[in-house]
Amino acid sequence: MTPESRPRSPLLAWIEWGAVALLVGGVAGYLFWKPLDPMGDPRAAQALALVQTHPARSAPSIRQAIGDVMKANRRADRSPSIGDWSVRPDDRAGARDSYHVRLVVRLPGEQTHRWIEWEYLWKVRLSPPAVIPLSRPAVEIMP
Repeated sequence: MTPESRPRSPLLAWIEWGAVALLVGGVAGYLFWKPLDPMGDPRAAQALALVQTHPARSAPSIRQAIGDVMKANRRADRSPSIGDWSVRPDDRAGARDSYHVRLVVRLPGEQTHRWIEWEYLWKVRLSPPAVIPLSRPAVEIMP
């Protein structure tokens, strides 16, 4: 009897199908829970634009104010990093015109091996247009 003609173990078949099911479930979960692509949803893109172009306390817009924070915290040995802007629908609002816009900024701390992370979080209502800061860093740059 050659190895090719031996019947496969049912246990091995169950393990293979289980691995396939986990892979498919993982991909489906990622697609379901990933952040909303602002360019795919015009309302999410509008919410992102409202936040980025909203006047700031020390700059003409929030986006420019965050750029100024990044420049002010640049060091010779380490530079700050900025994450991606993410937009998610506000599930608790119940309305389709409410979104959360989030940005994480990582700044060098006083000590060489320390970093500070700031999370900027805003709630955006599209009608009537309103940008509401939800985190302390977001409050500090708003007028």
